[in-house]
Amino acid sequence: MNLPPARPGSRASRPLHRAASVLFAVALAALLLLAPRPARATGDPDLAFWTFETAHFRVHHPQGLAPIAARIASLAETIYGRVEDALGYAPESRTEIVITDDSEIANGSAGTLPYNAIRLLVSGPEDLSTLGDYDDWYLDLVTHEFTHIAHIDNTSGIPAVLNAIVGKSFSPNQVQPRWIIEGLAVVSESNHTSGGRMRSTMFDMYLRADVLEDNIAGLDQISSSPFRWPQGTLWYLYGSRFLGWILDVYGPNTMRAVSADYGASLVPWGINRAIRRVTGRTYVELYEGWKDHLRRLYREQMAEVEARGLREGARLTRHERTVYYPRFVPPVARRGAADEIVYFRDDGRERPGIYRLSLAAPAPGSERAEALVARTNSASRPAFTPAGDMIFTALMPWRNQYYRDDLVFLPRGEAAPDGDEPSRRRLTRGLRSSAPDVSPTGEHVAFSLNSKGTRYLEIARLSPGGGLSERRDLVPSARFEQAYSPSFSPDGKLLAYSVWTAGGYRDIRVVDVATGSFRQVTRDRAIDMSPVWSPDGRTLYFTSDRTGIHNVYAHDLATGALRQVTNVRLGAFHPAISPDGKTLVYVGYTSRGHDLFVMPLDPARFLPAPPPPGDRPDPATEVSAIRMERSPYNPLPTLAPRAITLDYAPGSYGSNALTVSVTGGDIVGRHAIFGELTVQPDAPSPDVLLGYNYGRLPIDLGVRGYHVTSPRRGYRIGGRDITYDERTIGIVSGISYPVRGEFSWQTLSASFSSVAFKGKLPIGDRLDPYAPRTILPPQGTLNLAHLGYAFSNAEGSVDAAGAPRGISLNAGLDYAGPETGSSYTTYAFSTALSAYVAMPWSGDHTLAFRVAGAVSGGNFPRGAAYAVGGYDLENLTLADTLITGVTNSSFTLRGYAPGVVSGRSYFSQTFEYRVPVLQPDRGLSTLPIYLRRIDASLFLDHGGAFNRFETDDLALFKRGGLLYSPQLHTSIGGEVWFSLNAGYVVFSQLRFGYAYGLSDLAIPGGQLYFVSTNSF
Repeated sequence: MNLPPARPGSRASRPLHRAASVLFAVALAALLLLAPRPARATGDPDLAFWTFETAHFRVHHPQGLAPIAARIASLAETIYGRVEDALGYAPESRTEIVITDDSEIANGSAGTLPYNAIRLLVSGPEDLSTLGDYDDWYLDLVTHEFTHIAHIDNTSGIPAVLNAIVGKSFSPNQVQPRWIIEGLAVVSESNHTSGGRMRSTMFDMYLRADVLEDNIAGLDQISSSPFRWPQGTLWYLYGSRFLGWILDVYGPNTMRAVSADYGASLVPWGINRAIRRVTGRTYVELYEGWKDHLRRLYREQMAEVEARGLREGARLTRHERTVYYPRFVPPVARRGAADEIVYFRDDGRERPGIYRLSLAAPAPGSERAEALVARTNSASRPAFTPAGDMIFTALMPWRNQYYRDDLVFLPRGEAAPDGDEPSRRRLTRGLRSSAPDVSPTGEHVAFSLNSKGTRYLEIARLSPGGGLSERRDLVPSARFEQAYSPSFSPDGKLLAYSVWTAGGYRDIRVVDVATGSFRQVTRDRAIDMSPVWSPDGRTLYFTSDRTGIHNVYAHDLATGALRQVTNVRLGAFHPAISPDGKTLVYVGYTSRGHDLFVMPLDPARFLPAPPPPGDRPDPATEVSAIRMERSPYNPLPTLAPRAITLDYAPGSYGSNALTVSVTGGDIVGRHAIFGELTVQPDAPSPDVLLGYNYGRLPIDLGVRGYHVTSPRRGYRIGGRDITYDERTIGIVSGISYPVRGEFSWQTLSASFSSVAFKGKLPIGDRLDPYAPRTILPPQGTLNLAHLGYAFSNAEGSVDAAGAPRGISLNAGLDYAGPETGSSYTTYAFSTALSAYVAMPWSGDHTLAFRVAGAVSGGNFPRGAAYAVGGYDLENLTLADTLITGVTNSSFTLRGYAPGVVSGRSYFSQTFEYRVPVLQPDRGLSTLPIYLRRIDASLFLDHGGAFNRFETDDLALFKRGGLLYSPQLHTSIGGEVWFSLNAGYVVFSQLRFGYAYGLSDLAIPGGQLYFVSTNSF
């Protein structure tokens, strides 16, 4: 039951003006793209925030992160002038920065509406992150994000005038392909540090693979949100290398001139005009020149590689996308005589987790047998105890506020493909522990522990039943150091690991387990990682990018000699050595992602190791102390509304309704306020809506109040039906509480609304004493209580048409009556269940099912009423969707007129057989329209609405139906779905279909339609 009612003039509730001009549509679309985003809460209500204030920044942080916040404040002031010089612009007002430590990933974000804001996560880059090449992670991160601010905030001309009038609402530089926005920031992070992704050999591998395998992404693909690997990383990868080439050719001030030009554009999307005015060429022309440059560059690089002699393995798997951390299964845990591998896989189709693969040759015409051993959402390196039990990492909820990496124990012979099996036991809780390795005796487990921007090398005693005790640091870590992938030697006395240290060094160390003393195996600017031991403990294998390409190397511990094991064209990572020392399995790369490769381990074919790179610039010097003040966090400076949004649309009193809206939210997300004022010339008074949300409780709390005047019918006096004005005053308060699970989520919600409504009833001076009885409309108070519940464990997929597995359930109960102090009684119960089943054959086919229903009653004349019918093709066309963003509901009875049946109860069910057809993943050059994928479905809809369901009329196998009732109606049909991206950031699904209704109420001859909607 919807309370309060929809705002008068809502486009969702009445026909639209068909004569809206193209200019108006474009302007409105731009406004939608540029609209301020709602504030995002930090999540943990127990965190007490403080603020460091400098000349140009305010850095907000939880109490325990003060040292990191102070460093970020100093770094931000240091790079402020550098970025300003490079881009020719820097904001005059302070930029708000909020830092948190509630995630295991390294990331940040920035935005300029309604104020300049940067949000940073404290964690450093993960083991195999594309962000892993840096000399100072926070310098790299702050440089990248502040470049966004200086770039996007650069607004002038008419957009700046509009901002001066209505507040900060327009930012043209935000409305352009992400490869420009992110690419420029990557160039900046690399120019102002000695690391950055422009120097990353892993980034170079991604691009090299595309060139060598003739898979270079089109300019249309990087200008949208492609499915092709590596998906969103394309923006950073191609954008930075392409813009870097443009700057090399046309000079370092090229993009600063382009940004100033584009920032003055009233209508966005003219990106080629902006670059042509500066360089004389469009991006389309420049892109072809850049591709020629890449082909020459990598042709020369491959000539050098091949001249040394290739050392490449045979491909074991063809999953693509993400395949990490292979490990040989010890003989005690094998399921057969042949060697077996376990590894982490997330290919976008099957469940992510640790899979088991046999190295035995498959039968002719068949694939190698694989099975999901342990479901996990964390890219985990598996480890085995001497007894064959497995320990791995899982991303698990903690305190119902965080998702943190923890260690999980799985006994030998057990499998946990669903993730909720009782044999799967949690070893740590909220410890942020990952990358485990078990000592050969089984007495100890070593792992990496993430805390406040530093990863520590930890060791703990492991009990035979899978319990940890006596945890301690094995090697002290300086602040911001990162310890990765520990590996015990075969005798358990030594442990090798990879470590990042200040200045941009990623090296291999060997530590004495008994004393904690260590020695450096490498110390240079190469990226050295993933050390593993030979079975005899004499050789340490690891990967290094010292040639510019990641390869596997062998280090002889006795002599210190270093030799190159692989010599691949693209990259080799995560070596795994067989128990007999004769086989190497590694993670290789193709233009479609990672996979496993295998090769004989023959020392006679090893190559001399080249020296490490010596062409890196020196790391940035330590920042100087700056003046800053620290104080408790004050939400008021960022809470106040900064802009006014105007909306002109048809209203309840005619075709002219002007709505003025304001919103405000503090940077930390503790408070949010919003208000609307709607004025209509013929309305007796304006409509007002005010709201407030509070985000520092274990529950989310919101309250809103409103005053609405609406024209109503239902008043009869003097024998005539009189339209009158009804005034409604209401207040609604609500709470919600999320319950986080590892592979599911639940939400409990409750709200209470109190609404008083009364009509201003015109009487007139010509009453007829003999007229029929006067009928008065309802008035009084409706106090409505609502309870809600939602659950979902539906899984995502890159290739399937929607969710391939799982269920989603929601239910709601509304009640008003004497117990709630209401003048009327009304009740409604509604529920919906969606289920998804992946078909066992190939092709990513899915069977989707949805059943929903509701019952309502009471004496309130405007109680819940439900209508069931087909798409509204008259009042909500594709043009209407373009202008408003409102789409047709996907929960319909296709093949029937909209709202063809109605009542106080309803029931509906839908079966869809979904088939992926194509992933065109293409657009028209840089134009802001992109066709992502095409899917098809066959469907059966069944349902109806009624005031009372007549069970006596139910019959089986009547009139060609399994279950017949004259109150229920059926349709069958098929659809083709077109998934689009428009304006670079707006996603929509268009459906072309035909539906044929099987009852007398159906549209004669069926219905052909083309609508915008979304799948359930």
